[in-house]
Amino acid sequence: MNWRQILFNNLGFKMSALIIVALLWVSVTADERQAQSVSTQVIYEVTDSSWVLVSGPSEVSTTFQGRNRELLGLLMEEPVITLQIDSVEGPDMRVPLALDQVAYNRDLRVAASFITPEQLDLRFERRITARIAVVPDIEAMPAAGFTVLTPVLVEPDSVTVRGPASWIESLTRIATRRVELQALSNTVIRDVGLRIPANIQGVDIEPPSVLVTVNLDSLVVRQRRIPVQLQGAAASRVSVEPDSVTVVIRGASSIVATALEKHNVMMLDVSVLPDEDEQREMSIVLEGGGPVAADVEPPFVTLRRLP
Repeated sequence: MNWRQILFNNLGFKMSALIIVALLWVSVTADERQAQSVSTQVIYEVTDSSWVLVSGPSEVSTTFQGRNRELLGLLMEEPVITLQIDSVEGPDMRVPLALDQVAYNRDLRVAASFITPEQLDLRFERRITARIAVVPDIEAMPAAGFTVLTPVLVEPDSVTVRGPASWIESLTRIATRRVELQALSNTVIRDVGLRIPANIQGVDIEPPSVLVTVNLDSLVVRQRRIPVQLQGAAASRVSVEPDSVTVVIRGASSIVATALEKHNVMMLDVSVLPDEDEQREMSIVLEGGGPVAADVEPPFVTLRRLP
């Protein structure tokens, strides 16, 4: 008989015997008194509003005395120490721990005997206040035939932020939570919360959210024929062909309408008399930016010397 046959022969009986032995051991040792170290969570409540707790142990170890069966109950219900700090003495504080601060299920009839470590080293930072600009983190995709007008509006455009001095002093702006909008064909207004790094403690923001407005407009193409006007020292000694051009503006309808109203003539500077026929490129510069573009047709005109 090889070792596999020895191991698996009557396997069910062997497993049953092992379970029975384990139960007997638990039954025999359940009433024995022992000491057991149990992880204990530390919760901080800092009521001194001038300071922010930036580092401190999240747990300690508490040793309990009692019977095994009660000690096992502590593993199911973790003890907690709530540490209330009403007055911060400075950036670095050493706070002692007492056994009566340990909260646990006392019906288990176990007793806390000591805590490791017996005192905690905490680090604090001054809390300051500043007014910080808000920037929207919005990805807005318009539906076909529409465009998103910029900038995206935020109300209010700044908020009051209170938190650790080192973080506040390096903060130039605070972003909203990211919002993704798809296939937009109408103006959208959303109440959006502000984004705070998870590793920064003790931050208060007023207000905690802002109204973000994404304005849309329809896309249009408009054109108009406008004259070309010469200016400069040699303007009276040349002619221009053609003497008018077509301005084509594409973009948001509201911006296109305003742009067309402002362009009634194309000015062309002729400060030096050309020796021969000269071609000049025509272009248009739109003020104010936005989702709009302009072309001139034809893109070139010809300057000819008058006889």
